[in-house]
Amino acid sequence: MLADGAYMLVFRIVHITAGVLWVGSVFLLSVFVAPGAAAIAPAGAPLMAELLGKRRLVDRIIGLGAVTVVGGLFLYWHDWHLFPSFGDWLTSRFGGALTIGMVSALIALGIGGSITRPNARRMLALGAQVAASGAPPTPEVAAELSAIQGRLKVAARVALWFLLFAVLAMSVARYL
Repeated sequence: MLADGAYMLVFRIVHITAGVLWVGSVFLLSVFVAPGAAAIAPAGAPLMAELLGKRRLVDRIIGLGAVTVVGGLFLYWHDWHLFPSFGDWLTSRFGGALTIGMVSALIALGIGGSITRPNARRMLALGAQVAASGAPPTPEVAAELSAIQGRLKVAARVALWFLLFAVLAMSVARYL
């Protein structure tokens, strides 16, 4: 039983710590940093290039999400085995709330990997192309950059809502 308690403690610490950092990072980036950089454009471009390019912020946030999910899956697997069957687990309020939270977090992680990461990389490539040319962006490149920024804004906000819903579901699961 002592090993079981240590196992749960380690994975709970990993899951909660990485989750707090993941949600907090998405919140800070989508609510403050990106809108602030857009408000002072083009002066905000070097900051975003530093964060997204050199510091690989999107990759680090996705990494936090992956660590959160892996830790959470171990906890989920452990808790579901406390029930007679997986069906009993899913139909319990506790298991149902955790399942809803897990699916919500997985959707947010999917948004990060399939929408945010490729769009951020494309935006960085276009920015580097413009910087190398030494001229202002062509109308086509400016239009593409604007479209990418719009997709990134929507993706970040949608992912944030899914993450906040996951936090809500998981934080109340034991009390339902």
